[in-house]
Amino acid sequence: MVDKVKQMLSPILSVRFLQYCSVGFSGVGVNLLFLFIFADVMKMHVNVASALSIELSILSNFAINEFWTFKDKRNGDVSFLMRGFKFNVVSLLGASMQWAIFVVFNVIWLILLYSDQDVLNYHALLNGWFEKWVVHPVVDPPDVGYMKYISQLAGISVATFWNFLMNYYWTWGEDKGVTNE
Repeated sequence: MVDKVKQMLSPILSVRFLQYCSVGFSGVGVNLLFLFIFADVMKMHVNVASALSIELSILSNFAINEFWTFKDKRNGDVSFLMRGFKFNVVSLLGASMQWAIFVVFNVIWLILLYSDQDVLNYHALLNGWFEKWVVHPVVDPPDVGYMKYISQLAGISVATFWNFLMNYYWTWGEDKGVTNE
């Protein structure tokens, strides 16, 4: 069992993972740039701005990974559009993790960095744990200022490992025996 897990995680210790991370780093730039544009310039709801920023970074990352990171793993039997679809499915699942972490971290910042009175004011007129701690942070997130960028980075970090392994084994998994480890 341990050997199987080590074998499954071995692609993380590769040149390909470093390429993937460098593509991801460019995606972080795309993500944070659009979060700034949507949330701070256009004054969009911060959770909507985060979700849109994530999708734009997904599209950018697919294009670069397709033509650089995984170019040697492209199987002629699987179309560009199908790989794009798979990449988006993997990324959207990763994005769901990322977004949930974003929302949770914003609540954590509220609790850690603001006064008890600020927390009480945030929850004023709300009833029940679920409404206060689940619904409200999604519908009306706390304003944690620039800590929202730390929240976004935390989510990106967790999703990176998920996305790489799923894309390695599923999106570009039909390997013809060529590796770039």
